[in-house]
Amino acid sequence: MLKQRILTAVLLIPPLVAALFFLSLPWVSLLFGLFIAAAAWEWAALSEMRRFASRMTYVICLLLLGAAGVYSVLQHPSLIVSILAAAVLWWLWALVELVSRRDVNKGMFATMTGRIIGGFLVLIPLWVAVVYLLAADNERPRALLFLFVLVWVADTAAYFAGSFWGRTKLAPHVSPGKTVEGVVGGVIGAVLLAWVCGTMIWKLEAGSLALWIALAAVTALFSVVGDLTESKLKRIARVKDSGRLIPGHGGVLDRIDALTAAAPVFVIGGFILMKS
Repeated sequence: MLKQRILTAVLLIPPLVAALFFLSLPWVSLLFGLFIAAAAWEWAALSEMRRFASRMTYVICLLLLGAAGVYSVLQHPSLIVSILAAAVLWWLWALVELVSRRDVNKGMFATMTGRIIGGFLVLIPLWVAVVYLLAADNERPRALLFLFVLVWVADTAAYFAGSFWGRTKLAPHVSPGKTVEGVVGGVIGAVLLAWVCGTMIWKLEAGSLALWIALAAVTALFSVVGDLTESKLKRIARVKDSGRLIPGHGGVLDRIDALTAAAPVFVIGGFILMKS
C-alpha cells in the first residue's frame, strides 16, 4: 500500500503541478475535465452499465452538465454556493447511510438509478469546485495545491496512524482496514498542516487561524467519507478497483475518492469564511 501511494505520487503529482503553474485556466479546466470523464466512465461501470453505448452516453451527459456548471460559476461566482451546498448535503446523506446501514446492498446505492444520480452529485461538484478555487485565487494555484496536499497528508497520516495504533474498526462492513485511530491521525495531520500554512504562508490572525484549522479538520473528515463511499460502491459491484487506467494502481476514482467529498466542503467553507 505504501509503495503504491509513493509510486502514484511520483507519477502523477509533478506533471499535475506543472500544469497548474504553466497552463491557462481554460486548459486546466479541460485537463480536469479529462479526469472527470475517466472517473465517470468508471462510475458508470460500477453502476452496472455494461454496454459501451450506455456508458459513453453517461459520460457525455455528465460532461455536458459539468461544463455548464463550470461556465456558470466562472460567469457568476456566487452560484458556487448553491451547487456545492447540494453536493455537501448529498455527502451528509452518504455519511448517514454509511453509519446507519450495515448492509451495503440497501440504501441509496442499492439501485442503479441511485448510483447513476450519485455520480452526477459526486463528480460535477468536484470539477466545479476545483476550477472555482483556481479562478478565485489571486495567487493561484496556492489554494488548490493546499487542498491537494491537505487530502494527501490526511490520507497518509491516517495510514500510518492506523498501521501503528489502529485497533477500533471504523466501518468493517465497507472497508475493513480503516480504523478510528487512523481517522484521528489523519485529522491531526490536517490540523498541523493548516496551522503551519496558516501561520507561515497566509499569516492569519488568531481568530481566522482557528476557523482555517477547523475547516481543514472538517475537510479531512469528509475525505474519509469520500473514501468509504467509493469502497461501498466497489463492494456492491464486487470489484477491488474502480478501473485499470493506472497500471498497478487501480482507476481514477481510486485516486480521487477522498477529494470528491473534500473539495466541495473545503471550497464552500472557504467561500463562507471569505465573506464573513
